[in-house]
Amino acid sequence: MIRLDTADGLPLIVNVDDGRSILVQTDYDYPGVASTFGWSLPALVLPDGTLCPSDHDGTDGSIQCPGCGQPASYFIEAAGAYLRDEVGATAQDSGYFTVT
Repeated sequence: MIRLDTADGLPLIVNVDDGRSILVQTDYDYPGVASTFGWSLPALVLPDGTLCPSDHDGTDGSIQCPGCGQPASYFIEAAGAYLRDEVGATAQDSGYFTVT
């Protein structure tokens, strides 16, 4: 299991079992980390209150959506807000602490 925490205002992924942690320093990583903790890119409402006609298919949140034209900054800001709101959330480790 992993837990979402913060360090100096930045997202921190903590391994619940042994306390190891990973500081998320690059905001381009926010959409992926937020998805790990339950954020849904397809469910993200556009500024005009509608949903993307393509469910933001074609972007992982770090590039412009080809369906609605929203820039990466829109997704990164939304994911960052989600991460700030969800501090303390837990999730299954999807590979952050997996040794290969």
